[in-house]
Amino acid sequence: MKSIRFSRRTLRCAALLTLLLPSASFLITWLRPVLGLPMAAALLAAFAFYVRAGAAPARDVFGHEEDVFECPLSVFSLVCLCALLWTFLSGIGGLFYQTEDHYGRNAIFSDMLYHTWPVYFEGTSSALTYYIAYWLLPALAAKGAAALFGTGALWPAANAALFVQTLWFLVLALLLFLSLVRAKGLIKNALGLLLFVFFSGMDALMIPWFPNWWNNQLEWWAQGYQFSSNTTGLFWVYNQALPAWLAMALLLDHPEDTGSFALIGLCAFPFSPMPFIGLMVYFIGLAVVKGIALTRERGAAGGIRALLFSCLTARNLLACVSIAPAFIPYFMANAASDGAPFRFDIYAGAYGAFGAVARLALFLIIEFGAFALILLPRFRKNPAFLLTALSLILAPMFRIGYAQDFSMRASIPGLMALCLFCGRYLLAEKGVRRAAAIALTCLLLIGSVTPMMEFVRGAYKVKKAGTIFLTANPFKTVLHPEADTYNFICEDVADAVFYRYLAKPDVSGAD
Repeated sequence: MKSIRFSRRTLRCAALLTLLLPSASFLITWLRPVLGLPMAAALLAAFAFYVRAGAAPARDVFGHEEDVFECPLSVFSLVCLCALLWTFLSGIGGLFYQTEDHYGRNAIFSDMLYHTWPVYFEGTSSALTYYIAYWLLPALAAKGAAALFGTGALWPAANAALFVQTLWFLVLALLLFLSLVRAKGLIKNALGLLLFVFFSGMDALMIPWFPNWWNNQLEWWAQGYQFSSNTTGLFWVYNQALPAWLAMALLLDHPEDTGSFALIGLCAFPFSPMPFIGLMVYFIGLAVVKGIALTRERGAAGGIRALLFSCLTARNLLACVSIAPAFIPYFMANAASDGAPFRFDIYAGAYGAFGAVARLALFLIIEFGAFALILLPRFRKNPAFLLTALSLILAPMFRIGYAQDFSMRASIPGLMALCLFCGRYLLAEKGVRRAAAIALTCLLLIGSVTPMMEFVRGAYKVKKAGTIFLTANPFKTVLHPEADTYNFICEDVADAVFYRYLAKPDVSGAD
């Protein structure tokens, strides 16, 4: 059988470059050239150092050092078909039903297409300020198409480019996932793809206590908390989920590479700070594990010194001086950043101490705890597995702002890792107890109801409308009064450090 031989190193470099290029584009097109050009050059230099450092053998999260991932042509074809179908059904690109969250995302995309960059809103003191990284390259491609074929090509070209970019992200994420699972044969790899698409917590168990569940996402059963299935993440917040999946795969493919932690994390940061915080649990935890091992080997002083040297690499430092100084003030300029601060909150005020703890415990058992208990005997000595449990325990205990966004988005990396451990356990581990494998399979089948409902909703909406072209773009701009404007803009650029000192000045005549 014909196979395609992928180097894990090549997959890692492709994934990191995919995350890096939008940041470099932002630095060049949104910042003043005297700042943006050197910072973009520093970021590209960090990538060059990463490529050079990747020449050494790397052990993945399961201890494998073999660099070659042997992918049969039939499996690769399945990966491409899965990515294509999943992208199509997500509505990304405007070829199928789009969920309500596309309203705001399409408004952001429209403003990026029909304005110069940075996006200042003429006649106001406001500017577009949000997690725009995912749309930068498609918007640039569309602007190029419009220069050649006229402005009428702008929106169609942008959606085509967005579709192709999403397809690329998914192919990379699925290949990295399968390369880590290392299942043998077409059937097991096909099951691995199905696992990734249909992975979810067991929300369906709570249907009897979830009124009007048919008209809602099943994940909302816990009200104050939510962990999103992989399909929910793609259908609703693709701009945050896809980059987090790639970053997590990069981390798990070489978890001992502390010299690249800052680079990987900061390349994911522009797509959304909340998954970045979820990644930080792993970066800090794995660095601590490495520090303990070095301390045992070299003593306290020698171990700490060795750990610092392993972290303070050129690629990490260059990422810190190129991405952080631009994106931190950019995100801080967002009007919603002055809302409720990052805080510990398990709703004790609403449910009482005992009720809040019991409610949180039920949520954790339903969403990941039952899976983790089955996996624990096999992976109890794997630091990444233990950090996965820790990150998913912590995510719902904290909030930013007044909604549940932190619980939903900071959990994306941990859920991707849990999905990987499930896939490895069922498809590639040897000596797994039959009863445990059957129990885990049952839990996964219950969980699959949640993403299935996303697919059913899309099919129902298409049937009802009589067309597959259901683009959700009624606002056209984030300044529309129903577009949750406050969450997408800087209200007064004159008071924002980013716009006063870093961004290209407004030449539109805005107030």
